[in-house]
Amino acid sequence: MIRSLSRKKPSSRRRFRDYYAIWIDTLKTIHLPILRHHMSCATSTSSPNLLSAHVEILHHHFKSYYHNLDLAASTDVSQILFPVDHRNAMELPFLWLGDVHPYLFTNLLRSYLLQHDDSFSLQEPENEDEEYDYQEQQEQEIEEEDEDEIEVGESCEFLKKQWPLMNAWKIQSRKLTTRIDQIERGLRLMVPALMNRARRAQAGFVQKVGSGEVSPAAAAAEMEEEMVGIVMDANRLRKDVISEIVSVTTVYQAALFLEGLAQFLVGIRDGKLLQEFKCCKTPIN
Repeated sequence: MIRSLSRKKPSSRRRFRDYYAIWIDTLKTIHLPILRHHMSCATSTSSPNLLSAHVEILHHHFKSYYHNLDLAASTDVSQILFPVDHRNAMELPFLWLGDVHPYLFTNLLRSYLLQHDDSFSLQEPENEDEEYDYQEQQEQEIEEEDEDEIEVGESCEFLKKQWPLMNAWKIQSRKLTTRIDQIERGLRLMVPALMNRARRAQAGFVQKVGSGEVSPAAAAAEMEEEMVGIVMDANRLRKDVISEIVSVTTVYQAALFLEGLAQFLVGIRDGKLLQEFKCCKTPIN
């Protein structure tokens, strides 16, 4: 509807499809492999600075995506709201106002937290503001092993390297769980508010065209302007949720979260998976 009634010329539209193809390929072939490499090299003797740096690089990759999504929406919002030219059948069910629903981010984080409930979690520090030092804990355990003269083989060496990641979610501080609760409460307020704005914009278009108050093209232009603002606010919400999660988690937790998010976005574009999805047919009873 917006595309057909908009007064913008097709030549003025910036196609988002080409940008998204490059962005997702960069995520798949460059950022995700490098992140995993640094995660696998998180040894007791090496500083987590390299991992932290690439967590920030990957975080910036997501922020640049939403910046360009805003630019594309301001040029032609229909290509964002109806992304049939750059989204496949597996991706479409997860979209909300042009991109993945922000609940996907919090649900992903919750899935990590639920893997380690209270009965298996390590005791958190008494001071909520005190950061848990994985490296110090690991060094203490290595010293204890040296005292007992335990020979460390290749398998033990691997465990030493992976220890910070293996235990990343066992320390669930009150600061983390409280902030996630706050983020989810904010989403429960913001998501319905944005949907109400979209419904009002559509109802206003129908009312103005039906009453003959303005021409269909003028009404469409007005609705398009409102939808651009709604999409941008939705993008800001998504971007803020990712940033909040990265800021409140440890470097190892943030790395695992961004790895999971990146793998999800890459995975649902897998050709073999998409073909299997298309071959699945649910009988209509």
